Amino acid sequence: MAGEAQPSTKYVTPLRQAHRELTRSRIRSAARDIFYERHYDSATMDEIALAAGLRRQTLYLHYKDKAEILTDIIADWLPKAKGFMATLPGPKPSFPQLRQWIAEVTQFVARERAPLSIILEVRRTSKAHTLMIENLTTELLAGLGEHNPPFRETAREHASPLLHAKAVLLLRELIYACDLYLDDPSRDYASALLEATAKDFYNYLSEDGWVSSSAGA
Repeated sequence: MAGEAQPSTKYVTPLRQAHRELTRSRIRSAARDIFYERHYDSATMDEIALAAGLRRQTLYLHYKDKAEILTDIIADWLPKAKGFMATLPGPKPSFPQLRQWIAEVTQFVARERAPLSIILEVRRTSKAHTLMIENLTTELLAGLGEHNPPFRETAREHASPLLHAKAVLLLRELIYACDLYLDDPSRDYASALLEATAKDFYNYLSEDGWVSSSAGA
């Protein structure tokens, strides 16, 4: 009604917003290190607050639990990972191109080992985060499909379950092969696994490798 005082809206100044984002960034960085070093399941909010240099009460002003922090860590990392997956040559890359690309993915994994290790651990141990991991997988497959129809096909509503399953297995194989190689690059088995992964990608991206799968949908 006219003349009545309107409720005031609290204005968040740019400086206050910047300080808030800086604090949340400190929390995510501290949590990422703890999740990587001590594992996600055993980490506590008290440990995260201490590592971030914050009081426990301050931490809870920004995040209600460690699952919420994990969600933000993955959301921060996803665009970088998806963008790198989109560097997969295509369409129909040659085998030498795929070998070179997988070598580059290995370097990427080396730089991003902390978030990847956290994601792999959570996928193995926590059913509570299944939907988040599924969404992450979908986005990474979309990156792989940037220049390659077989991966792009997996995003269709009625995509072949077999085609999608093969794509997911390839993505997991890629990450596992890179991770194993980085554990000990001198192992012949680790190098052979990277080579086998390149061959599997080549077969999947060849016309016979995916059209036949789609036809069976």
